[in-house]
Amino acid sequence: MMLDEKMLDTLQRMGLTYYGASAYMALVEMGPSAAARIAEESGVPRSKIYEVLKRLEEENWVKVEKGRPLTYKANHPRDTIEERKSILYSDIDYASTELSRVYEHHIEKDAPKVWQFRGMDNILSRELDMMSRAKQEIIFLGALYSPEEIDQIKKHMSRAKRKGISVRIITRPALSLKDRTVDLVKEFSPVVPDIKLLKTPFIKFVVIDGKEILIMFSKVSEDVPDLDNVVAIWTPNRDIASLMQSNFNMMWGIAEPVEIGAR
Repeated sequence: MMLDEKMLDTLQRMGLTYYGASAYMALVEMGPSAAARIAEESGVPRSKIYEVLKRLEEENWVKVEKGRPLTYKANHPRDTIEERKSILYSDIDYASTELSRVYEHHIEKDAPKVWQFRGMDNILSRELDMMSRAKQEIIFLGALYSPEEIDQIKKHMSRAKRKGISVRIITRPALSLKDRTVDLVKEFSPVVPDIKLLKTPFIKFVVIDGKEILIMFSKVSEDVPDLDNVVAIWTPNRDIASLMQSNFNMMWGIAEPVEIGAR
């Protein structure tokens, strides 16, 4: 009998020995046979054949029919292999669950990964990247925006709203800069109806899906933020992001609603 090397390798990966795989393949091809013939056709040494067949029987690959001599019959390959697949998938699921639990426990012990960004262009690029990943919610808290940044943010907010993503803002009514005053309600309300007012500091929090957070700061002189000196930190740490999300929801409850028609 010519043995299919690929089949032999596959059966061995399913738990059979080389001799076991050879004997089983021979039985499938020959039909019910005695041990001596199985040894001859499969190439398993006669001194090993009974040990090999006993193991195949114990592992439900073959059945033994009483008589003289004993006759061995291969169990149907489809049923036998499906049973092995079921056991293997169950073992894989168990290993995946347990290893993931250990891995995630280890990750939780690690220090949060934090990145720092300087300059409005770099910070805006990170904000837009965050917003593009949103699946459920985008929240902005604070009063620190540049006019150019607002235009870009509004485009992403409109896109998010069309996808059914919740977008909410808590901010001041207006922001005084060195050369102008920006009416934040007028800028954002056509795009985001969910705006509330609070005397927030000159910082900004951006939280996406409770999974990642960006915090932006600037120097402030006489209630005017210096947009030439801004810095932001970003982290994908869920604990930090979800805590800020919780604080935002608390402030949302006490912030003043915007009366769009009155402005």
